[in-house]
Amino acid sequence: MENIKKVLSQFETEYIEDYKSNYVKAKLKNADDLLKVIEALIAEGVKSCSTVSPTDFIEEDRMEVNYFLEDMKTHRNVWLKVDIPRELEKCEIDSITPLMPSADWHELESYSTFGVKFKGHPDLRYFLISTDYYGLYPFRKDFDYLEHEKKLIENIAEITNEYHDEYEEELEKADPNSSQTILNWGPTHPASGPIRLKVTADGEMVKKVDLDIGYVWRALEDLVTRKDFIGSIVAVERVCFMDNTNPMICYSQAVEEIAGKEITPFAKYMRVILGEVGRSASHLVSMGSFFGNMGLMTFMMWMLDIREAYLDVLDNYSGARIATACIEPGGVRYPLEDYKSFFASVRKALEKLKKHESEIDGIFMNNPLMTTRAKGAGVFTGDDMEKYYLCGPIARAIGEKVDVRLDEPYAGYGDLEMDYELCDGGDARDRLRMLHKELIQSANLIEQAMKKIEEGIEADEMNPQKDHLVKMPRKMPAGEAVSRVEWSRGEMLMHLVTMEKSTSPYRLKIKAPSVNHTLVLDPMLRGKTLSDTSLLYGSMFICQGDLDR
Repeated sequence: MENIKKVLSQFETEYIEDYKSNYVKAKLKNADDLLKVIEALIAEGVKSCSTVSPTDFIEEDRMEVNYFLEDMKTHRNVWLKVDIPRELEKCEIDSITPLMPSADWHELESYSTFGVKFKGHPDLRYFLISTDYYGLYPFRKDFDYLEHEKKLIENIAEITNEYHDEYEEELEKADPNSSQTILNWGPTHPASGPIRLKVTADGEMVKKVDLDIGYVWRALEDLVTRKDFIGSIVAVERVCFMDNTNPMICYSQAVEEIAGKEITPFAKYMRVILGEVGRSASHLVSMGSFFGNMGLMTFMMWMLDIREAYLDVLDNYSGARIATACIEPGGVRYPLEDYKSFFASVRKALEKLKKHESEIDGIFMNNPLMTTRAKGAGVFTGDDMEKYYLCGPIARAIGEKVDVRLDEPYAGYGDLEMDYELCDGGDARDRLRMLHKELIQSANLIEQAMKKIEEGIEADEMNPQKDHLVKMPRKMPAGEAVSRVEWSRGEMLMHLVTMEKSTSPYRLKIKAPSVNHTLVLDPMLRGKTLSDTSLLYGSMFICQGDLDR
């Protein structure tokens, strides 16, 4: 970290400080220095941008732009800040996308929602939001949602007309004598979910892919600012229904950091259990979807059957199977009145997975059709990982040691025996195999966490009826925090800003991995055949919930 601080000290800064053991935090005095700083950091090995997070300080008439940068090889992180004018005509800063391609969509999102113009961006355009929000910048503090919603019918008409205009424009441009055509893959394709891939193809060959996202945009980052710190979890967990527990852990850690609260060991291990149950439930769906995208639906039925046992665990604990609201700032929401009964439901799920393990491995993981279709397809390298910020199972399928649970241990993970699960081919088959490996890993982590709790109860060091929550303040101090967790699809990062004596978040940036894993679809699919599209898309395990938020 000292080398990074030396690099930053070459420029005018308001401060350079250690934030966490693997984080340096700095604020530039001069926005014009940004590109020089980025170039210097890249030379030091910090080559990737995790996300870009503007904060609108309306009362101070400034926009603060936060850059979260990372050396993914050595797990060194940089939190870089810079102020720019809030006034729309002057609210601009140099784009870092030409230097760090992983920043591309994060800059587009910041432009579309906050009005920050990124000079030199290769394709600065409105993104994620629908036509009726163009030029209105809905995450600015002076945007009036109620006034906007009064024009609901007109807004819908505007969105509809945009699609008609686009269709007619493409018809006019079409060459009847050419073999090139544009195929709209989604947003209602059974394999795609609510995302549209405009695939330009020449015969069977994919020439390029234009990605149209935002069909389930819910403005979650703004929604949480209208709720109190506890109530915000109902919005946070809706990032994605397939793994709703880990986003709550991520958010809660940020609140706890600002409040200066440490949760109990019991709550830490419970977060491991609930987090790994959520990861497993998600992985089971993603594995089934992988085969479904090849037209083979049997495996999905198997996976959903096993997943039911994991959802039973969440139901046993929270009374809900999907939207559980089971984790909150201060620990976990509910006490364990009968921990033996709860642990019995957990072990039932693990036993069901174990019962079918040999069949899953023999019939599906070594399936000859899957191997023929997926082996050697959609290969990524370590350089691709850094260029596009690929993380989670996608990075580990390359053989890269990237896992927040190990790189920056949280909850109870630092007390458990764990190592990186890896493949080395980086192709679609290895991405499927990674999920299978991580299912087994999750089962092991859950068993270890339950054992820790049982030992704590036997030693009279833990009380499952009382140790689930520590008291949190109703009003928070001014501050900000960054929290990261290893979500089912990779790194999830949340940047939380609070004001003095606030009862709700002032700003919450939610960064999840599907953004970058969708961004990379165009370079991955170019030169492939149309029949590869569904398979390779499915191998990225994209969730529209975290993509659109």
